[in-house]
Amino acid sequence: MKYSTSQVSPAHASAARRPAHQAQHATGHPATLPSQVPGPARAGTESGPASAAGFIPDLATGAKSLADSLEILTRTASETLAGLMDSPVECAIVLKRVKNIPATAGTSPEAALLARLEQEAGEGPLTEALAGNGTVAMNHVTSDFRWARYRPHLQNAGFDSVLGLRLRLDDGAEAALAFFAPGAQAFPLHVIAAARNFADLAARGLMLVLELQTTSTRASDLQSALESRTSIDIACGVIMAQNRCSYDDAIAIIAKASSHRNLKLRKVAEGILEKLPGGAPRTHFEH
Repeated sequence: MKYSTSQVSPAHASAARRPAHQAQHATGHPATLPSQVPGPARAGTESGPASAAGFIPDLATGAKSLADSLEILTRTASETLAGLMDSPVECAIVLKRVKNIPATAGTSPEAALLARLEQEAGEGPLTEALAGNGTVAMNHVTSDFRWARYRPHLQNAGFDSVLGLRLRLDDGAEAALAFFAPGAQAFPLHVIAAARNFADLAARGLMLVLELQTTSTRASDLQSALESRTSIDIACGVIMAQNRCSYDDAIAIIAKASSHRNLKLRKVAEGILEKLPGGAPRTHFEH
């Protein structure tokens, strides 16, 4: 992550137990942020991100959809950092998966819109966090020259500080969180360290959600395939009884009708069954 002198106050440098000259850099010259910096609030305390660990099951059991899970995640992220900050904070997330359009969510309409606008602009805290070392901060939007296309959206929304963090997921998926605050210098080192710890928790929770969703989709696809095959087999039995033909001949009849009507085999089979005197028979897959 990169930051300038405007992002770190002498108090934070003192809290980190470093000489003042080590915390000072000329404007525009980046410095590497330590992975953990002691501060007034530490991860694992009552107000730190570790206390949010209980939200992980809620991402799966407390949500009906992936969109609900993302909203729970951003809301918990915002509440966690708000306990360490002197200003309100909004949060947004982007989730990218292979063969899926990016999914975004936010704690407010403004935060959700910023996540979508960033995808259009192709730059911003979410994009840079995913492409870089995983953490990026802009603690004075009005005087920073990064993200020329995206920065005006931050200013229009009234945010002068932004923090982006990557969530480390399994292959085939990537995600990032962005925090937005109205005041400058809103994300000092101890808040960034706490946000990183929360991002680790959030990544584990999101991987669980994606794994459960994949399992559910596979189960649904399997059930659909079984139901489709059952309908086709029963329809073939009806055709075999009516025409005194073989199973292969019955399948050929359904396939020919499917081609002529531009319908799936299952739809043709269900149409045949619906015309039976008693209507379509129930299968053991139905509830």
